[in-house]
Amino acid sequence: MFVKKDLRKIPQILADASQRAASSPPSLSEEGDDTSSTPPTKKAKSNNKNEIITEMRLGRRAPEFLPSCNASILLQPKFRPALDNLIQLSLYDCGLSSLAGIELHPTNDDDDGTSSMTLFPKLEQLDIGRNPKLTNDSLPDSFHTQFPSLLELWCDDCSFGPTIPNTLLQMHHVHVVRMTMNKLEGQLEQGIGIKYWNHIRVLAMDGNKLDSVGKGIGRLEYLEKLHLRQNKLRLLPEGVPSAANTSLTMLCLSSNLLTSLPKSIIDVADTLTELYVNGNQLQTLPEGLAQKCTWLQKFNVAHNNIDKEESLPKDFVMRFGLPDVVSGQCTKDDACVVRLEGNPMAERRRKAYLEEEKAKAKALEVERAAAEMEVDSDDD
Repeated sequence: MFVKKDLRKIPQILADASQRAASSPPSLSEEGDDTSSTPPTKKAKSNNKNEIITEMRLGRRAPEFLPSCNASILLQPKFRPALDNLIQLSLYDCGLSSLAGIELHPTNDDDDGTSSMTLFPKLEQLDIGRNPKLTNDSLPDSFHTQFPSLLELWCDDCSFGPTIPNTLLQMHHVHVVRMTMNKLEGQLEQGIGIKYWNHIRVLAMDGNKLDSVGKGIGRLEYLEKLHLRQNKLRLLPEGVPSAANTSLTMLCLSSNLLTSLPKSIIDVADTLTELYVNGNQLQTLPEGLAQKCTWLQKFNVAHNNIDKEESLPKDFVMRFGLPDVVSGQCTKDDACVVRLEGNPMAERRRKAYLEEEKAKAKALEVERAAAEMEVDSDDD
């Protein structure tokens, strides 16, 4: 969907939002007459001048963040009312190299002088993606304290690594975390699912250099989609996934170095609908996977090292059949798209079929030529 960009400069957008917040009467919920959720989302520019702005799309405005390349333009005291009401904020592709200032700021409101203000008390979605100069050192240690309501964190195409910044792990209520195409290396944080991100539903870590994951992933009760594509994973430990992953519908493991899949993958048979393991080094598949994962709709095993038909479990062949000699897809089960092209077994079948067809065509051509010669001789 096309979204019209607000052509005003950031200070104008913030000033307008602050003015609306200051002049707007208290909501019903604030007066105690209604206990409903937060107000509906409004874009940074609204036709109703009395509506409180709860969404700001400030992406692709790198020149406006110069020369500091940080968020200081947002943090001026006069714009504080605008931040108080934000639910969604995008700082995508803004040339940021630091988020200093988004941190604890002690005040003297209390007698002991220990209270502090929260800059984004209602923010639920934050997008700081495509800011490649953002690193672990770009985030203050108390960054997480400024987002007590955050549910979605988008950090794609940054330079966080080799580990996840600790302050991001402290965002305990997040449902969605995207850190694709960063600089994460080694083992994915073992504490995820144990003491961090226990409520996460979508975890996307594609395009890093992760070589293993901790068993805590197998404890994530609410996890629906796990994306670990284009890493350097050689194996998944038994228990990832596990029966505790009662919401898991999509598992994306393509373009890694996996030589096998854990048997525990069958433990998510009641929920799994999409499984992508293409582009690995698998030589076989777990017994019972095809039989028990009855809800599978997409199963991509293309471009692995499955060498023989005998390497496929019997339950796989019984449900899906052997790959088509041309497309490499298994079409026996109409309810599930299964891809096996690029495996040695499928490529041999395809090559044999093409050679057979070529031989048939050549034989037909010889037969036609002989027939033409016979007709010519009869004419003579």
